Amino acid sequence: MRILIVRRKTPLKYGTILIILLSLTIGVALFTTILAIQGRSPVEVLGTLLISFVSPSIVKDFIILTMLGYALLVSFKGALWNIGAEGQLFISTIPVIVLTLHVMPNPPSQLHAVTIILLIIIVSTITGAAWASIAGFIRAYLEIDEVPVTLILNYIAYYVVNILVIGPLKGTRVYGYNRTDEIPSIYRLYVTGLERRLTGNPAVDTFLGFIYEVIYYLPWLVAMIIIMFTVWYLLNKTQIGLRIRILGSNPDYLRSVGVNTRLTLVLALTISGAIVGFTSAFYTLSDLLRLSYPIEGQTAGYGYLAILVAWLSMLDYKLIPVSAYIVASLRTAGINLQVGGLGGLEQTLLLIGLILAVYTIVRFLRDYEVRVV
Repeated sequence: MRILIVRRKTPLKYGTILIILLSLTIGVALFTTILAIQGRSPVEVLGTLLISFVSPSIVKDFIILTMLGYALLVSFKGALWNIGAEGQLFISTIPVIVLTLHVMPNPPSQLHAVTIILLIIIVSTITGAAWASIAGFIRAYLEIDEVPVTLILNYIAYYVVNILVIGPLKGTRVYGYNRTDEIPSIYRLYVTGLERRLTGNPAVDTFLGFIYEVIYYLPWLVAMIIIMFTVWYLLNKTQIGLRIRILGSNPDYLRSVGVNTRLTLVLALTISGAIVGFTSAFYTLSDLLRLSYPIEGQTAGYGYLAILVAWLSMLDYKLIPVSAYIVASLRTAGINLQVGGLGGLEQTLLLIGLILAVYTIVRFLRDYEVRVV
C-alpha cells in the first residue's frame, strides 16, 4: 500500500469560502472539546464565542487588522513573507510621540494641529517603509530569508521603543511609571461628544453599539477605506503592482524581460512597511495615545494577528475584510473567555492556533489529493 499526493488539476468549487468555514468550524469544535475535557462547559464556551462575533467592541480591531492585512497582502503577493508588521507598527509610533509631545505640544491653532497631524502621518509612513526596507535590502543583496530578519527586527523595534520610553521620551506627568505622557487632546483622531444609552433590548443595544463605535473611530475608518482603494489600485493598475504579482509566481520571467527583481523585492517590502506606518499613525492618535514600558507587554499583537488575516483570506483582496472581521471576533472571544473565567491568554492563543492549523491542512487538501494505492 502506498500513499500518493497528487496536485488537483482543477481547484475545488467554492474552495476559498469552504476553507474559511471549515477552518473556523473545526477549529472552534476542537477548542470547545479541549476546554470541555478541562472541565469547562461547552455551552458557555460556545455562547461566549458566538456573542463575540456580534460584539460592537470588534470595530476597532476590525479596522486595524484590515489595514495591516492589506499591508501584508502587498508583500505576500510577491512571495515575501513580511512577519515584521508588529515591529513596523511600533517603530512608527515614535515620530507620533515626538511630534505631538516634544516638538509641538501646544499648537497655536486648530490649523497648526491639522498640519502637524498630516506631518505625523507622512513621517510615520516613511518610518514604517524605512524599517521594512532593511529586511528588503538584506533579502535582495545578501540573500538572507526575510522571515527571520523581519522577526528579529520586531524585537529590535521593541527594544528601541523601550529605551526611548524609559529615557528621553519618558513623561513628566506619569507618577513614577515608565511611560510617555498622553498625546494632547487636540491631536486625537476620534469623534467625541457621543452619548451611548442602553435601551434594554439586546438586539437594539448591539446595533446602536456598532453605530457608536463606527462614529467614534470615523477618521480611522476613512483611513482604512483609503488603504483599501490604494492597495487595489497598486496591485491592479500600476506597473510595480504587476511586477510584485509576477515576482510571487514567476520571478524568472521578470529577469528574462530585464526587470530588476532585487529592486522589485525591496519595493514590495517597503510599500508593505509604509502601509503599516500609515496605520500606526492612526492607531497611536486614535487609540494608543501613549507608549508604556515594556512595550512587548502592552501590545495586543496586531502585527502577528494580521498574518492570520492575510493567510485566511488566501491572499484574495476581497476577503481581507472578512478575515479581519473573523480574527477580530476571535480576539474579542479570547478576552471574553478570560473575563468569564473560562480561560486565560493561553486559551486565546490555543483557539487561534487551532484555526490556523486546520486552515493549513484544509488549504493543502484544496490543492492536492491524497490517494491510497
